[in-house]
Amino acid sequence: MEGRFPFLDYRVVEFCSRFPSDLKLRGLTEKYLLKKLGERWLPEEIWQRPKRPYRAPIRRSFFSESPPDYLHELLSPGQLKATGWFNPSAVTRLVRKLESGAAIGETDDMALAGIISTQLLHHQFVTNFKMPAPLGASEDVKVCVGRDLEAGI
Repeated sequence: MEGRFPFLDYRVVEFCSRFPSDLKLRGLTEKYLLKKLGERWLPEEIWQRPKRPYRAPIRRSFFSESPPDYLHELLSPGQLKATGWFNPSAVTRLVRKLESGAAIGETDDMALAGIISTQLLHHQFVTNFKMPAPLGASEDVKVCVGRDLEAGI
């Protein structure tokens, strides 16, 4: 995973939100102001280099010698039809392609991540969602953790 924690600090966000838009994006130059600051302290090959997106090993994570137990059920035509988010025959074609070991592009890899993520979210928060017990008379808020939800608490 990639983290950019200093940029998540609320003080940095509040500070940067006051900048005019042309300092954040100038033409097609993203992070304009950050790059200008980089000129001062970083070597040119660092602050001038193009973006290099991080790509997780999605296919290798799910279609390896020991795929997760839930994968084939989650991507089965029956489950796909039940959730209604994806075309089961299109997903089946993608799964066959992935299982065959054929070369895939970034689009297929990202599609796989989106399909698995959506199916997992649907399974967890739609199909198997258990409503927590109502608030007690003395409670202002109820915080449930996974085991509480599983127990129906």
